[in-house]
Amino acid sequence: MAKLPPKNGEIRKKIQNTLLVDGNALFKTAFNGAKNCYNDQGRHIGGIYQFMTTLRMLLTEDTYHRVYVFWDGNFSGLLRYQIYEDYKKDRGKDFINGTQPSDPSELSQRKIVWDYLNEMYIRQLKHPIIEGDDFIAYYCLHKKSNEKITICTNDRDMAQLVTENVRIYFLDLKKYVDNSNFSSYFCYIKNNARLVKTICGDDSDSIKGIKGIKEKTLLNHFPEIGERTVTIDEVIASAQNQLTERQTKKKPPLKVLENIINRTTEGVQGKKIFEINHKLVDLSSPMMTQDGIRDLRELIDGTLDDGGRDLKRVLEYMKRDGMDKVIGEHRYPDYLIPFKELIQREQIQF
Repeated sequence: MAKLPPKNGEIRKKIQNTLLVDGNALFKTAFNGAKNCYNDQGRHIGGIYQFMTTLRMLLTEDTYHRVYVFWDGNFSGLLRYQIYEDYKKDRGKDFINGTQPSDPSELSQRKIVWDYLNEMYIRQLKHPIIEGDDFIAYYCLHKKSNEKITICTNDRDMAQLVTENVRIYFLDLKKYVDNSNFSSYFCYIKNNARLVKTICGDDSDSIKGIKGIKEKTLLNHFPEIGERTVTIDEVIASAQNQLTERQTKKKPPLKVLENIINRTTEGVQGKKIFEINHKLVDLSSPMMTQDGIRDLRELIDGTLDDGGRDLKRVLEYMKRDGMDKVIGEHRYPDYLIPFKELIQREQIQF
């Protein structure tokens, strides 16, 4: 079918495909998933190898014009910690002295990955107190009209960012999730992603929810969350109606319904649990600072000078680290072809 001409002199821009990588999530998955990957000197290089191999796979599965990797800084999450003092406490996060990987090998491999990406013209950003999730959310909220985005992460909070032009590659699922298949992976509709986290909390970030309520329980009592957009006030009203109905039928009250109405939690949020949790999980209002926004804008709008960058140096790094032996000496130069093609596309203006 012939393409229709632009209407009223409109100039149709080419589509820009952008890949946004949650650097910490990808590296953690890589490091823990390749525990037995060592070089000839007996040094563990699984984090480097698996990180680069996963990124390479994404670049071969689709054509991206820009790739950004966002990393957590030593105090990232501090803005949430100031609202909720138990934030990420179960993950050993230190908001007083700053957090560093406890494994020296993990720290050194992270630095090596940064150097690899820098030579490949892949745009990276790390801020002392801003989380990578917030950079990704802010980027999505301010994307170009002609831009399609893929997010690479393990974080289910990111589900709320899915739109017609934003999809997610979940590392643990090894699947792309978008508007068309969202319901295959989540028991609620996308518009209720924040609501579910607000009520149930998030164990991965040590965010307590309403006592006795997990996603399955919530959906059992409020199936409408899987069908249409629901507000917290509607959930509370429905809980009250269900209790009244049980009382009318002379059935005993359900504690989980009472807990929702009374805002009962084992967390430090107390009666402000809904207000606090909403602030913590709401990626439509990412927690940013003015200098963080400035740094992100400069990264997006700025051009990358060569700065001595050279893929040949990456080949040298790979031989130094023993990556050539793991990949296979006969094929490791070809390993960089998707990255070379990305560098060429990086020069295209949209």
